[in-house]
Amino acid sequence: MTDPLQAITDLLREEHGIPSARLQPWARLGPDLGVDGDDASELLQRLHEAFGTDFSALEEQWTEFFHVEGTSPRAVLCGLLLLIPSIALTLWVAAAFDLPDAAAPAIGVVTFFASSAGLGRLFPGKPKRPVTIEGLADIVRAGAWPADPAKVR
Repeated sequence: MTDPLQAITDLLREEHGIPSARLQPWARLGPDLGVDGDDASELLQRLHEAFGTDFSALEEQWTEFFHVEGTSPRAVLCGLLLLIPSIALTLWVAAAFDLPDAAAPAIGVVTFFASSAGLGRLFPGKPKRPVTIEGLADIVRAGAWPADPAKVR
């Protein structure tokens, strides 16, 4: 692999199953291609192996560009706090409509996930900075992820 742009598009097509038509230089890894979290980490590892690119500056900037796989303590706490009103709403719906006891768990699951999705839309969090295929190729050519996140395109 000598051309970083070609290497990145090949990796995205072959290892991530992204169709060639979507692999335009301006395509953003996360929003456009769905390469985020562990997928982004694997892509960067492969680029490091192929080109020796130093991605160590990205460690401190990771959450500006990519999501973290798994869950955070904050998400667990919010989920637990959301569970209380979900249970209350489930009990109320089951009693109000005189539903059988077997229906309550299904109502509870639907209520919990609908509430969680609704809160996610109300409080979406900070948007991630984009990383394009071409921008990543420039980083590989430079040999290192920039210390200034504003220099990533």
